[in-house]
Amino acid sequence: MKKLYVTRTAPNARKAIILLASKGIDIDNMDDLDVVDIDFAAGEQFSEAFTAMNPMQTVPVLTLDDGTVLNDSQAVCEYLDRVYGERSVMGNDVVQRAQVCAMRRIAEFEVLYNLMLAFQHSHPSKAQRVEQVPEFVAPSIARSVKALAYFEARLQDREYLVGDQLSFADIVLYLGLDFGKLLKVNPTEHGENLARFYAMMHERFSVKKMGKAKPTTESEQDK
Repeated sequence: MKKLYVTRTAPNARKAIILLASKGIDIDNMDDLDVVDIDFAAGEQFSEAFTAMNPMQTVPVLTLDDGTVLNDSQAVCEYLDRVYGERSVMGNDVVQRAQVCAMRRIAEFEVLYNLMLAFQHSHPSKAQRVEQVPEFVAPSIARSVKALAYFEARLQDREYLVGDQLSFADIVLYLGLDFGKLLKVNPTEHGENLARFYAMMHERFSVKKMGKAKPTTESEQDK
């Protein structure tokens, strides 16, 4: 049996959960895949068993029947997209896949990861994992906010970032916007198009809608 290890409030793990949900698949009701919830608040990611499986101590992790371990969110999502559901959220042809890849990378590296960097260097829960540098926080948030103007323009007169269907790029941008609330970056205050996009995605894919587990303190933005 395949196993998907997640923390349902963590942005990278949410990528996999939302990807499947966008295809109408409930990760808690799959015949060939079990979900294992890792409690980050309790430090389960540092356990000997989990570290042996994934020395990076991160989620998501997908283990396959043959013992293969995928411990990167993009790799996990590529696998899930190819194996489950009829329509690919990574793109339906060569050009569209390239477009989705471009949009996803900009959303990931300019928005989501800058906010995650700011969080890592400011939140007490991350002090054990990284040597925090408070001076990183403000510039990281500022860079993320600056990038939002690009997506505000991109979403003018369109519902999704690429084509007329939800793609993985939309999922990553939504997660960046949602995570930003932890750092007091309001996703509804950076343009009408982004506010509309966020409301649409949040209605479908909020932590409350997706996960059986209750949001932790770190994800109070989903309340």
